[in-house]
Amino acid sequence: MQALQQSLIFIIGILLTSSLFYLILYFGFRRKLALLFLSLFCICQAAKAFFRTDGQLAMQMLSWSEDSAIQGTGFIYTLGGFFLISFLIHQFETPHKAIFLSLCAGVQIVHYLAHWSQLPLVLTIGLSISLYAFRRERLGALLSATGLLLFGLVTYLEIELVNQVGYFIGTIAFILCMTLFVGHQIREQIRMQQAALLRSSALENQLLKKSLQPHFLFNSLMSLQEWIESKPSEAAQFVQALAEEFRSVCKMSGKQLISIDEELAMCRSHLQIMSYRKRAQFELTTKGISGDEQVPPAIFHTLIENGLTHGFAERQHGQFILSKSSISKGHRYELFNDGQAPENGLATVKGTGLKYVEARLEESFPQAWQLQTKIVKGGWLVQIDIQGQK
Repeated sequence: MQALQQSLIFIIGILLTSSLFYLILYFGFRRKLALLFLSLFCICQAAKAFFRTDGQLAMQMLSWSEDSAIQGTGFIYTLGGFFLISFLIHQFETPHKAIFLSLCAGVQIVHYLAHWSQLPLVLTIGLSISLYAFRRERLGALLSATGLLLFGLVTYLEIELVNQVGYFIGTIAFILCMTLFVGHQIREQIRMQQAALLRSSALENQLLKKSLQPHFLFNSLMSLQEWIESKPSEAAQFVQALAEEFRSVCKMSGKQLISIDEELAMCRSHLQIMSYRKRAQFELTTKGISGDEQVPPAIFHTLIENGLTHGFAERQHGQFILSKSSISKGHRYELFNDGQAPENGLATVKGTGLKYVEARLEESFPQAWQLQTKIVKGGWLVQIDIQGQK
């Protein structure tokens, strides 16, 4: 009895440590729900070891009766199975998560009330999810299936060989497989973020060169020369707008995030410059913007510049509208312009501008953003979804 208690205490320590490890990862990596569910699964397994009647830890420390310990074990066992299924569903992005989880919970409750074994049910569902992930070439599907098979095999050997801690050895084997998987996933995320940082730095240099390109300065100076002679007041306003845009570009160079007020100020300076140069009128209005939002530098400036280049070549008036709205687990920016769409639809080849925007988004919000460009009634729309922020 004492040897079994020592073994269970050691196993509880391992499981609680694993739970703390995954909880730290949950808060450190964009609060990914799969990590939280894996942490809760570890806690449930530790509690199951504590409630075991043959170990008598709960009966001695909490003065519980044997019946109470058995009831606690059954409830925790069912709850742990639910957290395991929840982890796999969220980890492999199974479609219709809420419906699937509700069905699984319902079946588990029936098994619990009927006093049927939960493990075959949980393993069957878990292996089915792993098979789904494997068929869709999801990272970690084989490791997940291997861990579940080890879990089931060692538990079976416990029953056959009367090994009192075989179930927990299987549990730890599964957690070890998942730790290898999560570690590999984190390493890939860090690698991708570093690659995005390098890519965005290179594109930022291109953007700076583009903003300071010779023909842009030449055309601006030629316009300035004409206005100095004919319209001195407009010339002074043009110089101020030009200086403000260059000052903003240089100021935000090297920053990962800036306030949206700074971004909008640069956008309006650029629109003012282009209004003077094209003898046109370009305006930018906003909806739902509080002003303290943090965005990667020059992303909306770049999108506005693209809009001017492709949609307003022959237009004397242009309207840009930037709006922000809440979506599930984040927010959405929509930049609309009433420019003319090309006859052949949207361009399929991404230019330097869009590549810069995507690289900046990946650098600041790795794998937590989505960008779409589409033709809508009356013009163009660029939609950017960012998860994890309100």
